[in-house]
Amino acid sequence: MKKLTLFNKILFIINTVFAIGLVVSFALPYLEPQTYGVVALMSLVVPVFILINAFFVVYWILIGFKKQFLQSLIVLIFSYFFQPSIYKFNPTTSTSKNGITVFSYNVRKFNKYNWLKDKDIDKKIDSFITSLHPDIVAIQEYRKLNNFNLNYPFNYNHIIRNNQSGLVIYSKYPIIKKGYLEYKRSDSRTIFVDIVKGTDTLRVYNFHLASLGVNPEKDYLEANESKKLIKRLNRSFKIQQDQIDTLQKHLKTSKYKKILVGDMNNTSHSWAYKNIKGGFTDTFLEAGKGFGRTFNFNNIPLRIDYILVDEGIKVNNHTVFDVKLSDHQPIIAEIEL
Repeated sequence: MKKLTLFNKILFIINTVFAIGLVVSFALPYLEPQTYGVVALMSLVVPVFILINAFFVVYWILIGFKKQFLQSLIVLIFSYFFQPSIYKFNPTTSTSKNGITVFSYNVRKFNKYNWLKDKDIDKKIDSFITSLHPDIVAIQEYRKLNNFNLNYPFNYNHIIRNNQSGLVIYSKYPIIKKGYLEYKRSDSRTIFVDIVKGTDTLRVYNFHLASLGVNPEKDYLEANESKKLIKRLNRSFKIQQDQIDTLQKHLKTSKYKKILVGDMNNTSHSWAYKNIKGGFTDTFLEAGKGFGRTFNFNNIPLRIDYILVDEGIKVNNHTVFDVKLSDHQPIIAEIEL
């Protein structure tokens, strides 16, 4: 029987730490941020724990240590059954003439502060969405601009702080009711509309939960910045809990089938996701492919933008677009009532 070298013994200790970390992460959806604080922040790095454990499974097999690979393999099997998948292998998708396409995009204020060198971001986003021509469009961090004017017969927007940022929903179908939800301790909002398609009425929410306060171009997980970053994230998660409580109460006020679309600013391994999703269907998990990454921070494939639909609504497909027009990636799903 082969013995572990000193190097491999050290690796196995590291492997064990990440295996334990992944097991601990199973509890994260049940830990309220306002009670457990920093522990809840682990939800952002669960994809890292999964990928590292997968690496160790392959590593131990390749060098011939069969007992050692079982540690991560067993943990990954439990992860598959107890956590939302970070990678989907949906081989087939479908479309339908009766399908409704729902699109969501955090446009980062159309590059207001020149994060990107491109000066025509608003025009390019307009052209991109127009080329897809979804039935329902939900945009976060929206501003009113002359160069962004989607040609839809119905829309509703809510903007705060003198056109600084807001939300908008565009629809091909008539909007018969609209409104917004305000949150304590945050400028972010949620808007909603009731849309009529044929004999069906849908309640559509466009939400934007408290920002993580992360700049993917400037924030790095280095020792001198980590404390500040953790403090910002901790505060955001606690604010999100208040926002979700408000949203959950409002969901109960509508008798119609519901679609929740937007930027959760949290991963599918979090308390926030578990409590917003509830009995809804996540269109990525149902019909998506790959990692589904919608936000990239330090090369961690974070999925923080979602389309959630009531149970009973069929999901035909879900797509994430790799376009460099914001710090987020746009998503679209086709659903069928």
